[in-house]
Amino acid sequence: MANEIFSKVKMAISLTKEFIFLIILLVVFFIIMNFWGHLEHPHLWAGILVLFSITKIYLLVSHTFKKLNILIENDHSFNHMLLLLGAIITIIVISFAIDYMCISEIYTDAFSGIQYDQSLALRFTNLLYFSIVTFTTVGYGDIFPVIPVAKLITVLEMMTAFVVIVFIISKYFKNN
Repeated sequence: MANEIFSKVKMAISLTKEFIFLIILLVVFFIIMNFWGHLEHPHLWAGILVLFSITKIYLLVSHTFKKLNILIENDHSFNHMLLLLGAIITIIVISFAIDYMCISEIYTDAFSGIQYDQSLALRFTNLLYFSIVTFTTVGYGDIFPVIPVAKLITVLEMMTAFVVIVFIISKYFKNN
């Protein structure tokens, strides 16, 4: 029992560190982008953001599979897998919301349904909502990407959601 609690705490701390590191990286990217003239070179910054998103997805998914393999090898409970899945989904949704925020700063017409005269916090809240709707594949249509780079990042989030949900759950149940 104590070993199981220690394992949960250890995984939670590890995921929290990864989450904080990723969010700090994205916020630093946002600040640097605003500091070094994202409006003068929008295609450059959009390209960098897409490369960053692809790298982030690869690292998150591969890291998640490694953590899942550890859970399976150590014969942890279904609750551990749900904790891992919930944490990874939270990290993915928030990180994509920040990606969308960066794109909306680079191109002010990137998303329909977003009011660009809102405060940064309110715009982020709307883009977080869009990220959740995209991840869950609900797609209400009140906010949607308009320009190709915003559509590409949205598709990347959809593909990530599919891989995380389908492959991780199937891998867990295949081995149990």
